[in-house]
Amino acid sequence: MSQTDDENNIFLTGRIPVEYATVGLSHPPTQSGLPILGNTVAFATDPFGFVRQAVETTGDIFRMRLLGKDVYVLAHPDYVGSALLDRDTFAKLDDFEVAFGDALLSAEGEQWQRQRHAMESFFSPTHIGEYAERMGAVTASRIDRWDGGQTLHVDEEMRTIALANLFEVVLGHSPSEAELEELAESAHALNLWFKPTSWVLPDGVPTPARRQFHRGREELRDHARRLLGESGATPDDDSLLDTLAALRDDPDSEFDEEEVLDQVVGMVFAGHETTALAMTYSLYLLGSNPSAAERFYAEVDATVNGVPSLADLQDMPYLDRLVDEALRLYPPVHAIPRVTTESVEVGGYTIPEGAQVLLSVWNMHRDSRFYDDPLRFDPDRWETTTPREKGHAYVPFGSGQRICIGRHFARLEMKAVLTAIGRRYRVNAVEEVSVSPQMTSQPAGAVPIRITERD
Repeated sequence: MSQTDDENNIFLTGRIPVEYATVGLSHPPTQSGLPILGNTVAFATDPFGFVRQAVETTGDIFRMRLLGKDVYVLAHPDYVGSALLDRDTFAKLDDFEVAFGDALLSAEGEQWQRQRHAMESFFSPTHIGEYAERMGAVTASRIDRWDGGQTLHVDEEMRTIALANLFEVVLGHSPSEAELEELAESAHALNLWFKPTSWVLPDGVPTPARRQFHRGREELRDHARRLLGESGATPDDDSLLDTLAALRDDPDSEFDEEEVLDQVVGMVFAGHETTALAMTYSLYLLGSNPSAAERFYAEVDATVNGVPSLADLQDMPYLDRLVDEALRLYPPVHAIPRVTTESVEVGGYTIPEGAQVLLSVWNMHRDSRFYDDPLRFDPDRWETTTPREKGHAYVPFGSGQRICIGRHFARLEMKAVLTAIGRRYRVNAVEEVSVSPQMTSQPAGAVPIRITERD
């Protein structure tokens, strides 16, 4: 096709061919799009579908042309691994600071190292393992309120269970039922900053999602202030909240009031939101796959007698595979955003300094090049391989130095909660779930699950 033909095609169709968009450029190629709007409409209305199609037709690295900005997408384990391991070149977006201030989720450099060092002992496998039975007991007390035969919105139930576990186990606080509901609603609103229909717009454009985000952010910070106000200055080895309060009050710690407040806000969000989603999708997958569910129930019955212990949870290989597969098929963080601090070459193309980059976890986890029959829920795919062996084709918790500090907590909680539920109830999915990507992989609506008592 000649350049004149291309120009006529643009005039007649309003779409820019990939070849025309990339001639003579060292930047990654782009998908065809609309004049001025570029890829904005296609990405905002169907982010997963757009990325999948772009990878299939354009390649594992491409450029999205959104309103007022270019966003670069990496969708191959080699490229994603390079970005995750090079945290000097691929830094956190300012969007995280908007949501979490100077929390561990958004901090960089020396500040991040200081914060990580202050909190990492709480999230070591050995320390977290001590709380397996408490997690199971917290869950059991909440599911005692369920009635066999009812249909639950399991997404809401998992949010409150995850919050209760976070507060009881990590923060050393027993919230009231009303407090749990308020915290869950406020924290959930932080997702909306990354809602595609708002995220593609310039920051100054007010949208309903952004207004709800700001309201939820302030409510969550108010909750955090009250929690810190109730914490003593003497650190309790079992309470991260008391330890953070002590750091705030120690003039030699370099933690001031606002930085400690940011840690609590970040911990309340990150410490429950992603785990709640992982448990929601795990129960949905069990409720949609009877043969997998029966194997899970059989393993629970053969292993657990009472509240599951750490030893019980470590002796359930099918449960481990189930968790690995749920995190593959429905990763709670669908894409990892970064910004380049300098010009960098990836896959033979140049990404300029200051560019926004999305690492597409969702697309890699569902790519047939890396997984056989990738859309099928198959825990047994992990019988002959491990997540580690999959390398950066499996990154539900990220990778490198900035790998999620709470990953051991999240996996243990998933296993404890699923086991406590599986001992007592059988789950059945009522309808197919769809996902609405925001900061996390949110379900597009409520996730109804019908529960029945097991004999």
